[in-house]
Amino acid sequence: MILKSEILKIWEFAGWIKPEIKAFLPGIAVILLIDVLGALMSVATAIASKNMVDYAVEAKLNMAGIAGAIFAGLVIMSMLMVVWESLLSVRISESFSNVLRQRFFNRLLKTEWLPLSAYHSGDLLTRLTSDVNNITNCLVNVIPGFFALGVQLGASFLTLLYFEPKLAVMAFVLGPFTVILSRLWGRKLKHLQVKVQESESSYRSYIQEAIQNFIIIKSFGLEKHNHDSLQALHENRMKWIFERNRITLAANNAMSLGYWAGYFLAFGWGAVRLSQQAISFGTMTAFLQLVQQVQTPFVGLARTVPQIITMIASAGRLMELETMPMENSSDDVPRLKDVGVSFHKVSFYYSAGEPVLDNITTEILPGQLVALIGHSGEGKTTFVRLLLALLRPSEGTVYFTDTSGGCYEASAATREWVTYVPQGNTLFSGTIEDNIRCGKSDSSLAEIEKAARAACAWSFIEELPEGLHTVIGEHGLGLSEGQAQRLAITRAFLKQAPVMILDEATSALDMETEMDVLMGIKNLGYPCTCLVITHRLTALSICSRVLRIRDGKLMEEKRMLA
Repeated sequence: MILKSEILKIWEFAGWIKPEIKAFLPGIAVILLIDVLGALMSVATAIASKNMVDYAVEAKLNMAGIAGAIFAGLVIMSMLMVVWESLLSVRISESFSNVLRQRFFNRLLKTEWLPLSAYHSGDLLTRLTSDVNNITNCLVNVIPGFFALGVQLGASFLTLLYFEPKLAVMAFVLGPFTVILSRLWGRKLKHLQVKVQESESSYRSYIQEAIQNFIIIKSFGLEKHNHDSLQALHENRMKWIFERNRITLAANNAMSLGYWAGYFLAFGWGAVRLSQQAISFGTMTAFLQLVQQVQTPFVGLARTVPQIITMIASAGRLMELETMPMENSSDDVPRLKDVGVSFHKVSFYYSAGEPVLDNITTEILPGQLVALIGHSGEGKTTFVRLLLALLRPSEGTVYFTDTSGGCYEASAATREWVTYVPQGNTLFSGTIEDNIRCGKSDSSLAEIEKAARAACAWSFIEELPEGLHTVIGEHGLGLSEGQAQRLAITRAFLKQAPVMILDEATSALDMETEMDVLMGIKNLGYPCTCLVITHRLTALSICSRVLRIRDGKLMEEKRMLA
């Protein structure tokens, strides 16, 4: 039953990987052909060495020279084939790895936000790198080598059978011992491989978070705490790596024992046959090589089994990502200039318990500038995530509306109508122009300048030595928080979407600049429905409405606040 289960897993894996591997099969077939030819040439080398020795002993130097030339030619051809295979293998491996990473990266981009957020970015990175590499290496290198080893085993056995049948049978009988051992350790190695990958994910995730938060670590004096925490993760990682290596070494040593037993048998048998003058010195040379080539494939085949098990374990970790629900992306939405927002009896629960939003109903008309206020943790960010279709309502419906009475349920497709400035620094490493063009990649420089002026960003961009071509680091390194916010607002303005969400987007600006930016929304030159999330009362004076979330309920302020 266990064997049947493993065969079913391999069969499932084959169907799962088929769409991506199909285009690379011709290249893998070439690698397999090179490996097979190499295996046959290794047998031919043994025969050539036998003839060279025998002719030399018989003083037939011309024939010995010819045999030596053949021997050298086979060696040189083998070396050239190894180089060719290596270059081809690297090219296919890198291309195939990229295809797999693109598959899963695109899958993650289309996955619902809430289940995806449960995975740490370091864990996802490990799956897209280490686990993908395990699969690629096995398919491109290990499995072709597996078949080549089978060919080498058959050719070596038949050749040895021709020269010395008894020795061939004895060498062949000892071989399966190594495969049986690999089968015994296989399941244990699969479990340990999963543990190693999980511990690697935790270790990498911690380093990634620490690097991103060095300023917090330094300001709170957490250097020793973080050092000790990383050391603990390292020790846990080393525990699983050591355990895996311990099992691997035990298996390898047991397999090597079988290998050397076969080699010793060939050596002893050959010595006896030499003493009986039943074989030549050349045949003795061939014996040692051929027995080695009978035993080596068994060792190689045995070591292939754990690698295949590792591949299946890594594939399981990637398959897990594809079990997450995908976003509801309907057909392309129409191009609209005037878009409103409607929440109809919407409730949302992150988990069992009190709802974050409880039966809220509201409508924001096209062109309105509306403020959304409330204490921290009251549900303002959840409100925005529902509008962006990052979350689905537990109850009720979120709609976008147009002036002709059309209703469109919020989905991944309706994000086409939304431009968004989230809390915090959301810039990428690269040039300022690259960051702004995220809003609209085909924008002209005039459009970029207009958006930057509206966001009060053009003045400081002009003062930079490289202007728009200034390179900034991760999270806007090299800019102040206020400058980074203004670039993020510029990016949002450039998209020219009919709905704009500003989530504490002006918190790092002084009040005068904040008012200029908010006034800039009214002067964008196109209709824009804007939702402003803020804690600053100054921003409320130019809003047409003020909505407040309190205890999960949504209410409208009766009077405007100055």
